[in-house]
Amino acid sequence: MTGLSFRGKAIGFAILGIALVAAGGGLILFFKNKIRTTIEKSVAIIPTSDSFSAWKEAPVPIYMQFYLFTVANPEEVLSGGRPNVVQKGPYTYREYRVKENAKWYGNSTVSYRKRRSFLFNRNMSAGGEDDVILSINVPLVTIATLIQYKSAFVQSLVKTAIAAFGDAQLFVNHTVSEWLWGYEDPLLHNVKKILDRFGIPSPDSRFGFFTGRNNSNDGLYLIYTGQDDPTRTTQIARWNGMINLPYWSTNSSNMINGTDGTMFGPSVTRDQTLYIYSTDICRSIYTVYDRDTSSFGIDLYRFVPPPEVFWNSTANPANAGYCTPNCLGSGVLNVSKCHDGAPIILSQPHFLNGDPKYIDAVEGMHPADEMNTYVDVEPMTGAAFNAANKLQINVYVQPFPLFSDLKHVRTVIFPVLFVNESAFLDKPNAKDFKKHVLRTIRLTHAAQYGLMAIGGVILLATALVSLMRRRTKPEHEMSIVTASLNNNE
Repeated sequence: MTGLSFRGKAIGFAILGIALVAAGGGLILFFKNKIRTTIEKSVAIIPTSDSFSAWKEAPVPIYMQFYLFTVANPEEVLSGGRPNVVQKGPYTYREYRVKENAKWYGNSTVSYRKRRSFLFNRNMSAGGEDDVILSINVPLVTIATLIQYKSAFVQSLVKTAIAAFGDAQLFVNHTVSEWLWGYEDPLLHNVKKILDRFGIPSPDSRFGFFTGRNNSNDGLYLIYTGQDDPTRTTQIARWNGMINLPYWSTNSSNMINGTDGTMFGPSVTRDQTLYIYSTDICRSIYTVYDRDTSSFGIDLYRFVPPPEVFWNSTANPANAGYCTPNCLGSGVLNVSKCHDGAPIILSQPHFLNGDPKYIDAVEGMHPADEMNTYVDVEPMTGAAFNAANKLQINVYVQPFPLFSDLKHVRTVIFPVLFVNESAFLDKPNAKDFKKHVLRTIRLTHAAQYGLMAIGGVILLATALVSLMRRRTKPEHEMSIVTASLNNNE
């Protein structure tokens, strides 16, 4: 009777242990799906979602750091020598972003404009906005590029206008503020009248590398909200009404892929490719997983654009569409088509991952891995917690006999500045994320694995007790037999 009672109890405890382990395992699947569904709803771009305010206005400080190159040997360059440039900076601006005029549509999309404004921060800068930098006279080089294949009559009119009213020097001094945000250029002002008369597209008479970008927007976006398909959250459906760009020569190159780089769809994995469309470079690029990292104890995945994104068509045939009008070497991108014909060439800072000939052509170039662009993504939500977008602006300079300062120069991609646009998770936002997301997840994990642990302990204890009882039972039976024999004697 006692043996049956123990066996019944053992079976009962075993069933309980198995049930607790099974319940814990079942909760893992249940809570995993529940957490995923909750996160997908929280990152949807709708006014009632948890992430809407962060999407509308950046919750962490964004900084734009400019490094300008001043020319150390202008006379040598004019006579055909190798340029020598010296990096100055950073000149740091606090960037403010806000999405305006948001309008939702029935097909789970929302349109908006992204307004950006910049405020100079002297304490984070190496100098003031009034620092003077000697650099390339971009208006002059632009005019030379625009008329190089025009008739001799047009070229003579332009030359006369420049000689009478303009400044034909290849190198000019301007303040940091003027180089960045613009100045009224008399050369462009006077030549523009001639170019317009002959139907030759020309840039505005005000020149600056970021003219018109302070307190302005970069176009009308239409993106997916992620309500019906979370994997498409914040993906761009149209930009300025277009589903394809007009700049490049192939359909794949003109495709508008991905997001604006601030958010991606939830449940990001290491083997995923993340696409980003940037109006600054007039194209989409892709990034791949680089390594695990963390910020304030939050696990993140770092994604970077691989070198082949910037290779030329010989090394990467998929980039053939960016050969406009001619193919350049790896690591540079001609964006003149989306910059009013100005001979602007983009690259990574100091021609990182570029053809060595570009690095060697200019003294003062020192590429390093830390100059690479990256984005650190929180994998559950797809939010970009840290990001650094690094880009260099160069000017394509070549000999042009019509202008005296361009007669003897080398053909060179001339660096003028590079920018580091960065944002990093701060302590208050990290604390808020841990409180509202990680804490809930950790509590559910504790419940899941706690039940499994308790069930496992019960099973183990039941097994051990049963084993010990089996070992003691033969000894007990032998003692009974011995006692019985003694009594018979």
